[in-house]
Amino acid sequence: MLYKMDLLIMDRALWSVVNIRLKLSDFQLRKSQRKCRRKVESDFQVIVQAAQLDYRREALYQHHKKRFKGFVHNTLGEYLHAGFNRTVFNTMEVGVYDGPKLIAVSFFDLGDQSMASLLALYDEGYAAYSLGRYTMLKEIEFGQQQGYKWYYPGYVLDRPSLFDYKTEIGAMQYYTPNKRWGAYVNYRADSSPALALMQRTERTLAALEGAGIPYAKRFYPFFSMAYLGIWSHAFLPLPLVIELGIDADGMLVMGFDPVKMELVLGHMHPCPNEHQFLNRDHAEEYDDPTAYLTHLMEFSALSERPETLEEAMDFILHWGQTRALYSPHPTE
Repeated sequence: MLYKMDLLIMDRALWSVVNIRLKLSDFQLRKSQRKCRRKVESDFQVIVQAAQLDYRREALYQHHKKRFKGFVHNTLGEYLHAGFNRTVFNTMEVGVYDGPKLIAVSFFDLGDQSMASLLALYDEGYAAYSLGRYTMLKEIEFGQQQGYKWYYPGYVLDRPSLFDYKTEIGAMQYYTPNKRWGAYVNYRADSSPALALMQRTERTLAALEGAGIPYAKRFYPFFSMAYLGIWSHAFLPLPLVIELGIDADGMLVMGFDPVKMELVLGHMHPCPNEHQFLNRDHAEEYDDPTAYLTHLMEFSALSERPETLEEAMDFILHWGQTRALYSPHPTE
């Protein structure tokens, strides 16, 4: 199974994922990048080889886990193999050694014409060497030497974030909403799906407040489970959830489908066997119940789906008067 995310939840916000790539034949090192390469390669040994798994690499991974956002694999082996015993990908690594000590390692996959950077780990005691940036430059050098056309360093986000260092490497392209590649310098965040979804949600919250309807707003990191298409369960498909209260069918919630941007209204309840579906850890921030729904949720939409916000408001007002057993506290 392959899965590509389009939305990401972290830092109590919703972000759009922007996939980027670099054309290797056009890339040339800048003066600062040449200096970084000389500094590392004059002081340390660098080896490019097939990816290895051992205690040294695992130790670097465990040290870095606390920095990761979102969902986190327990071990480096699970990260590289997605929890299976092996991988179908041709995975390579760049290793940097201070004598016998492994101080940095990065992993990348090779395809036919393209290569994809996966993960960089480094000893923070060597921060002056910018080892994370160096290993990216070494991956690019390897790709140029081997005749690859494209280098995919992963993604950035639609607003400034900790991933922006990737765009500083070279002249990146980005994958546009119309499924073409364009120059990243032309990217504009004002039309990103995350921004559109948040704006629609804010208008909905304003309507609830205007009508005096109590609600609670929470981010739901597990929303992507509803879009994998391999489960018999009906999981909650909303990254941003508005809780309206409880009745005999569960918690009434509303929000916007991130694919069709359509208003969704229905009931959710915790999945009783969520551990069969979720086998990864997550960042500590997801444990905050005031900001996040912290459990996998099942969902059933209303049999008569409201077409507009006005229809949804009429239903909620009537429901609150006749069926609600519990209402959430108003969100501040």
